[in-house]
Order: sequence, then C-alpha cells, then structure tokens
Amino acid sequence: MNAPTTYEQLTEKIKLLHPFVEPKDVSIYNDPIYPTNLHPKIATIASLMNELYTLFIDMQYIPASSVSFAPHTTNPISLRHAALFGLEKQVVDLLQMLPYHDGSQPNWNFGSDNGEFLFGGEFDDDLRGEEEGIEAVWWRKCVDPLFYLDVDWKGKRAVGWNLRCEDVDDEGEEMEEEGKKQEQKEGWLMMYNHQDDDDGEEDEDEDWDDNMTAEDESSFEDSDEDDIESEELLALHQETIEAEAAEQKEAALQAQVEEAERAKRHTLDNDPRDERLLLYLRPWHVTLNKLGNHGTVLFLNTHTFTISQTDQEAGTICNFTHNAIPYLRNVINKFKTLDWIPGGLYSPNHGVEYAAYKNLYLSSGWPNAFNPDKFHALRKQFEKDQRQRYHDQEPLRKFCEHVGTMQSRELSKLHHASAVQKLSTLPQSPTHMEEREELQRIKARCGKEFLPEYYKPISIDILTSYLKSVQQQREEGRSEDEIKGLKTLIAETKEGMTAASFEDRDWIIYDMRRKQALEVEEEVKEGFDWTSAWRGVSVDLDVVLTQEGLEKMARERFGKYHG
Repeated sequence: MNAPTTYEQLTEKIKLLHPFVEPKDVSIYNDPIYPTNLHPKIATIASLMNELYTLFIDMQYIPASSVSFAPHTTNPISLRHAALFGLEKQVVDLLQMLPYHDGSQPNWNFGSDNGEFLFGGEFDDDLRGEEEGIEAVWWRKCVDPLFYLDVDWKGKRAVGWNLRCEDVDDEGEEMEEEGKKQEQKEGWLMMYNHQDDDDGEEDEDEDWDDNMTAEDESSFEDSDEDDIESEELLALHQETIEAEAAEQKEAALQAQVEEAERAKRHTLDNDPRDERLLLYLRPWHVTLNKLGNHGTVLFLNTHTFTISQTDQEAGTICNFTHNAIPYLRNVINKFKTLDWIPGGLYSPNHGVEYAAYKNLYLSSGWPNAFNPDKFHALRKQFEKDQRQRYHDQEPLRKFCEHVGTMQSRELSKLHHASAVQKLSTLPQSPTHMEEREELQRIKARCGKEFLPEYYKPISIDILTSYLKSVQQQREEGRSEDEIKGLKTLIAETKEGMTAASFEDRDWIIYDMRRKQALEVEEEVKEGFDWTSAWRGVSVDLDVVLTQEGLEKMARERFGKYHG
C-alpha cells in the first residue's frame, strides 16, 4: 500500500485498527498551542529533549536556524490528526513541547544518510505544517514508525519486531508454553505406548509364572508346538492391535493440534484487527526520533515513562527497560564529556575521525571556554587534510578493488563448476524444474565472468575516447593532477589490449596497480585499512599474489559458505 496522501485515506486505515485505536474527540486536547497542567515527568522529558538539541547546536553540529523550539505559536501541530490516531493527552502534550528539526543536513555527518541523531537514527520528523503535507509523517510516527505494516493489509504478517508492553500479551511466551505442554503430552503418549505397556506385560508374565501349580506345569509341558505357536501368534496379534490403536490415537491428537494451529494462522493472516498481527504503536507511545538509516528509534511509553532504544534493522524487541529521565540525562552527558561525538562517532573504533573531532573540541576550549570560530577553522583544515589524504590513497584503493575483482572471478569459476556438476546429476522431472532453472541461471551468470566465449578484447575506439577526454580536460584548463586518474586508465587500457583472456587482463592490471600502490609514500599508507574488497578480505601489498593463491582463497571462501 502506498503512503497515504489524504486525510480520508488515513481515516480508512484507522478504521481497520478498531478497536485497538479509537479516534478521540479533538476537544480533549484543551490546549491548542502549549499544554498547561503538565505531568511533571512529561515536562522533564521535554526539557531534556530541548537540552539535547541545544547541546547539538552549541557543539556546532547543527545550526540554530534548523531547530524550532516550543511554544510553536505560528505553526502548531495538527490536533485533528492526533485525535484521528486516538493519541492520549500526555502524548499530545509532549508533541507540542518537543523541538523539531527541519531535516536539513548537519555541518558534518559520519552516520545516517539524512543527519545522525543517535545510533543510526535520524532527527524527529516535523509534525507541523500543512495537513496535506504531513499526513504520511503522522502515520509513520504515530502508528508505523518502522515501516512494517504499510504493505498490504490482508494476509501480510509483519515480522522483525514486536512492540511489547506490560498490558499486551506476549505471544512468544504463550506459544512457548503451549509448545512445552505439547512436548510433554507427546512424551507421555510415547511412554504409554512403548514403556508402560511393556512393563505391564512383563508384570503379568512374572505373576503367571509364580502362580503356576505342578499340574499347570505338567499341562504346559504336555502342550504341543502348534498350541505354543498359536498362543504366540494370538499375543502378537493383540499387541499389533493395541499398537495400531495407540498410533491412531496419537495421530488424531496430532491432527487436532495441527488443525488448531492452522486455524490460529488463518486468524492471524486474515483478521487485520488481531492485536498480535498489527504491530503498531499504542496511543500512549510516542517516538522521540524518526526512522533513520535502519538505525535506532527511541520509543517512549507515557504510562510508565520508560524508553526503548530499538534497532529497526536487527528487529530488537521493545521491552521498555530504560527509565526515560536517567536515560536522556546519560545521553546528554555522553556528548558533553565527548565520549560520543555528534554525527555518528561513538568510540575510538569509529576510526581517525573520532579521535580527530575529540581533539578539535578540546583544542577549541570545550566545554567551559569553547570557541566556535576556532573550532570551525580547525575542522575545515582537518577536512582539507582528509580530502588530500583520500586523493593520495587512490592508488591503494584501486589496487585493492582490482584484487577483489580477481578473487571474485575465481569464486565465479567454483560456482559455475558446482552448477554444472549439480545439473548433471539432477533428475529430469517436473519437481526439480525450479531448482534446474536456478542452477542454469547461476551457470550462465558465473560463466560470463571467465569463459573464453564471453571475453571481448578492448577496442581501439575505447582508447580513442579516453584520449579525447584527456585533450578536452586540458582545453578546459584542468591541472595534470586532476587528469592523472584518466591517464592511468589510458595506460592500463593500452596494456590490456594485448590480453587474450579475462585472466591475462587481470594479471596485467594487477602488476600495474601494485607498482603504483607501492610508490605511495609511507605516511600516506599509514592507517590505510582496506577490508571491503571481496567482502572483507584484506589486501597486503607485501604479498605477491599468484594464481594458486587466488584459487586457494576462492576455495576457502566457497567451502565456508557452500561446504
């Protein structure tokens, strides 16, 4: 389902959430601009959020012009939407008091795409403005901040997170208890069939032997083999009947369990009002920031004044274990003491940027004698040095990227060989049609990475186009340093034209790029860490790769994931 664009569409959606979301009369929010008679904890939470935003401004992370603080007299939030979503008054009171960010980019950013608020999460959406323009924002913030429900209302069960609170049943625990009971029942049935019956039969045999008289023994000894065989067959038949009855009874019980499970699944998949199907926010919950780059969302429960710091991508369950006020104070203190740096730098593990920015703040007098002008001057110089360093490390990156390409080609050979082998043994039957088609796709895709029939030598037209580009850049006044990369590409292209296969070209480029990487100055190499080539395989300039070495790395990786 597409994001709603009109109030009427939202109204239809809310109807599907009854009775769990009941629209309220807008008159219950008796303060249209700024609340009075506040709950003390709501006032404290709002004050701490103001303090956090102010701290970001003081630290020069975001400009003061990008934040609107309450009271929002000229542009209040839409109480009509709050009533539609059935929000409780304490939630609306807080929404009226929260600061709002305009969505502009911060002065620097090492985190979420649109500005890091906290651990991948982004700054809160602005709920103010024209109603037509903010309806989707209201839906996300007040019902579905993690983008799980808005797919297709019927037959789609959201998975990945479950916003749990004290007055909502915990489906997982219920299902676990039922599973344990079923295991116990099945275990008891198994013991009844195979242990209790056997014990009973052994007891009867012992009693029968002990109570036999001499006359009985004589009679037993005189019985012929046919009578013995007949009795054994009769006993065996009786045991078979009992075993079949027990199996039928167990099968019937299992069928009842499976039918009950099917009925439960049917209810969950077809009733959009099921409380455990609709993983939406309750009317007493509110998010303190918006969905970020698959990062953290802060959920506040205004009944218990607790916060859940929830990772949207990992699907972390919201247990509301953090007391909201100490939690927010701790967040503020982390930034004040520079344990955390705004923009996504939370520890020295975040690279040279964390240490550099911490030093920038301390060198500029943070926190008591902070000089913003000095900070900005130092930051600009740092960014300039970083750009130059990135430029100087280009040969190292290009070399690592090419090694990743070579390793990927060797892995494609293994995938291709595996697909060919599986196809040769796969039965020609309709049941294996889908698997066969998938293997054919793998074979075709991977074969294009190395098979001779797919190899295309570099044409002279390509080389000519590169030469024309160099001449054009020179005419435009570009410096030789700016067109250095293109000149390197031209040199590689000339050498690559002599190659007769994918592998030949790979090794030609490898030798050229390794030589360029080795010529990089040692201080530029220092701190360079490449771990993204071929999904995390590090590249060592001091190690000269061979074909055997590439094949070994490919086999190890293939065995790790396909062994």
